[in-house]
Amino acid sequence: MPVQASSLFGVLLVIKRILKYAALIIACLVFAVLSSALLYRKHLQHKVAEEYAIISPAGINRLERVRIGGIDQWIQVRGQNVNHPILLFIHGGPGIAFIPLAGVFQGPWEKWFTVVQWDQRGAGKTYASNERETLRSTMTLPQMERDTVEVANYLRNRFHREKIFVVGHSWGSVLGLWLAHEHPELIYAYVGSGQVINMEQNDATAYHDALEQARGRHNDAAVKELEGIAPYPSAHAGFEKGSIARRWEAELLGPRLNRAGFADVKRILLDVVSAPDYSLLDDYSFIRGLSLSAEALFPILTKIDLAKLGAGFRAPIFFFEGRQDPYCRPALVWDYFQTIQAPHKEFLWFEDSGHFPFFEEPQKFTNELVQRIGPLAK
Repeated sequence: MPVQASSLFGVLLVIKRILKYAALIIACLVFAVLSSALLYRKHLQHKVAEEYAIISPAGINRLERVRIGGIDQWIQVRGQNVNHPILLFIHGGPGIAFIPLAGVFQGPWEKWFTVVQWDQRGAGKTYASNERETLRSTMTLPQMERDTVEVANYLRNRFHREKIFVVGHSWGSVLGLWLAHEHPELIYAYVGSGQVINMEQNDATAYHDALEQARGRHNDAAVKELEGIAPYPSAHAGFEKGSIARRWEAELLGPRLNRAGFADVKRILLDVVSAPDYSLLDDYSFIRGLSLSAEALFPILTKIDLAKLGAGFRAPIFFFEGRQDPYCRPALVWDYFQTIQAPHKEFLWFEDSGHFPFFEEPQKFTNELVQRIGPLAK
């Protein structure tokens, strides 16, 4: 073998060995990083579990797989005394599962109620437990309404109660108000927060209010972008125009908090990753469920008009509304409230809140639940 060829062969061998060991080192580093991340996740989960532990002898802290609407769905049941009234929280989104998120606000409720969080069809752990195509083909408004009735009846039977309380938030307020109207025999009272009434009217009002604020504040960037998507809303507005409208509505109409809001993406992801009741598959499904739910339910949500239910209710109705809600305009909820008749109805303003008063003014929200809602179970 010529000297030059021999030298080249030797260099190639050295390069091959370097690449081999480099690949090994990289693999070890990746393994170390992943192992460290998983260990840190375990640490966070343990910390959260300790912080939210139910230590009362009469308490309950259960995660349950329940057969609802022909599929496996998940509920979390927590409270300091299992004999306290049942309060079902119907989450919004659609698709924002609250089992991993509710710990930041519902702890005080658990002293007075047995609180149930339900990962709806297509959301969170329920998404993880079912075939995507099965979920996609069944995510209709009538099916989601039937699911809501089944969950309510499951809780009544499971805990031997005649009735339960229901809190519906945002998209969940669509299901909750429908339940209160159609099945008053199941509930002591309904509490709507971030209440949806008429989405087409709401979108038009929110856009108009945001543009008016932008002009009044001389926010040229906001005026340019908002005017650029006109006419809005429209049948062909699309996701991009909707995102522009929502971003400026939050900026111009929402509360100015000194801390991250409930919808802060970093906080949500940290809560999901550190949730003791969520596996890695559940974490992934939380994200996937958001996408599926938006795809399946947003077209339905844009056509919602709950005034068509009729003005007569046979269960007590409460609205806990943020004065600065940028998404469900408070004036529309107030106007609707004045049209309805119910055995008992109350409208409470949360002056420093936007779309999430249970997070933005947690003490007041808890106090109102306990003082105004709780006694109705007696």
